[in-house]
Order: sequence, then structure tokens, then C-alpha cells
Amino acid sequence: MFDFFKKEKYLATVADGGIISISSVPDQVFSQKILGDGFAVIPEHGDIFSPASGTVSDVTETLHAYCITSDDGLEILVHIGIDTVELKGKGFTPLVKAGDRIERGGALAHADLKEIEAAGYNTTTVVVITNTDKLKSFSVLENPSAKSGDKALTYKI
Repeated sequence: MFDFFKKEKYLATVADGGIISISSVPDQVFSQKILGDGFAVIPEHGDIFSPASGTVSDVTETLHAYCITSDDGLEILVHIGIDTVELKGKGFTPLVKAGDRIERGGALAHADLKEIEAAGYNTTTVVVITNTDKLKSFSVLENPSAKSGDKALTYKI
């Protein structure tokens, strides 16, 4: 009834660069939304930030993916690059560990984009909400020149 009094909820972009629809990601697992829905960023540099405030629930052994449970219960996967699991951690520097508290815009990792591209991998970074059933609605704000921290996805729970 009084939804207009609620503060807008949003996920921030995780890097400077273009925000694109998850459907445009050149990987079927993401583009077909098998893991969930969200957005992607074509990063301009390798500094990767948290899209939400919450707790880091996992950092993969290969350092290319980070799971965050937001303060409002969203389960968020930040996946740096396409098929970059195959790099076995090469080119990635984690700045958090599982159990850490992180604020929206806090540093998650650094990815050496030149090294990743030189190895033949796409650097598109995907942000997936894996429990979208928790959402009443959401909207991706595509933007060809976003700055880290800009709104990338607004939602209602």
C-alpha cells in the first residue's frame, strides 16, 4: 500500500564500462538465465566492486567468481569473464574472503584484463541474482558508459 515510501533498492554496476542485458552475454549458461537473472558489464579496467551491501558467502578457488548475500537476502554471483575458470586463478587478485562484510561499492577483486584477454578469454563480468524468485519485479538499466557504483538494476522485494 505504501510502497512509494520505500527507498528504491538497486544493485550497482561492478566496474566502469557498459551495462548490458544478461541475454547479450556470449555464454549460454548466462544468456539463457540458467543460474538466474541480472546484468553484465563490459569492464574498462580490472577493478571489480560489490553490487550490494552484505556478506561475502564464497570466493571460488579459481578466484574468478564471488558470491554475496545482500542485506535484504538476495544471493548474488559476480562472475569475472567468460570461461575464466580455466585460468585457475591466473590474472585474479581477491580483495575479500568468505565471511567478510562488504558494502555496496566495496572492492571485491582486481582482474588483469590484459592478461585475461591475452589468454583468449572474454572479460565480460556477469552479475546474477540466483534467487530471483524472491523479487516482485526488477529492471536492468542498460548504459554504454556507466561508472562503478551507478545503478545497474532496480528491484522490489
